[in-house]
Amino acid sequence: LPSGFQGAHAAASTQRKHDRPLLTFTSWEGRAACFKELMTIFQLLHWNGSLKALRETKCSRQEVISYYSQYSLDEKMRSHMALDWIMKERESPGILSQELRMALRQLEEARKAGQELRFYKEKKEILSLALTQIYSDPDPSSPSDDQLSLAALCGYH
Repeated sequence: LPSGFQGAHAAASTQRKHDRPLLTFTSWEGRAACFKELMTIFQLLHWNGSLKALRETKCSRQEVISYYSQYSLDEKMRSHMALDWIMKERESPGILSQELRMALRQLEEARKAGQELRFYKEKKEILSLALTQIYSDPDPSSPSDDQLSLAALCGYH
């Protein structure tokens, strides 16, 4: 522990209630960062409509949390979410550019208000990626070997 926290650690360990484990500052900081990223992932899944789809397939909350806590918000996950938006664009032409305009407006409003920007930046990235794919790939619906599968997540309920 950093020198400033040693006294607090000693005091806390003599005053433990309910026998809860103590967390060091560094482990708390790491866990907070992981929790924050997981919350951003779930915000994106909700915005994207994926959580609703998972609910409809009877996935439990614990299954969804366990599954997504294994992944980080990386290019692969962004690509999967972009593919969802490409499919939505095929169903409702113009929705992608409308969502991107809204995301840019929300990002600017959040920036001005001093709010956390990660969710809004990720939305912008996902929608921009989807638009890029639409204009560069003639058939984005062709299946990929590495697609995240709802069936793999929930089994066959």
